[in-house]
Amino acid sequence: MTGEAGEKTLHAMNTKSTPAASSGIDDLFSLTLVDGLPVEAGGKTLRYRTVKLRETSVADERIAVRLSERVVMLSGVPKLLASDGDFRFAMTMRHCAAFECDGMSIPLDVLDLDVLGKLSPHDLQLIEERVVLITLAAQVRYGTLSQAEFDAFYMGRNPAPAASPQPVGQTANVGADAGHAESGPALLADFTGGAAQGTGGGARG
Repeated sequence: MTGEAGEKTLHAMNTKSTPAASSGIDDLFSLTLVDGLPVEAGGKTLRYRTVKLRETSVADERIAVRLSERVVMLSGVPKLLASDGDFRFAMTMRHCAAFECDGMSIPLDVLDLDVLGKLSPHDLQLIEERVVLITLAAQVRYGTLSQAEFDAFYMGRNPAPAASPQPVGQTANVGADAGHAESGPALLADFTGGAAQGTGGGARG
């Protein structure tokens, strides 16, 4: 893709208009799926193959956190934990303004994780890839990503820049430790104090 085409594509992303671009993306916020979202109606399966996308806000992130939370019993004590995978999935759902098919629409208000889970892996990947472009376009608009960096990523020369820290699952809001990888058992031990007690016991021994 030429630099001129890249600029046209970014213009479409920033203004939500739909000028033609050699990249093949006429409208960043409209995506045609391959398999579509299957919905049973009147004894038939309708496939909603057009998805309208949107930018998200802090409110969407808070909703995604709540959707990813689960109560689990640890040593007989209920603990509220969150799944990183469910959080990412919920954020993808919050980017979907509506699924459309033959004049009918399924708006975000009635979507849930189970409904979105009917997507094929290929279609989900298409949505996730488009969400990345929407996020990068917003960073260019806010000045945290340059036009050159965006063009380099879009033309496949560089990986996507690191996104701003997000509240992700069990390690959210824990400061410098948020980026540390931990296994599930170790992380649960941190929540119950088991790891700290074990370390302390070793020091005393």
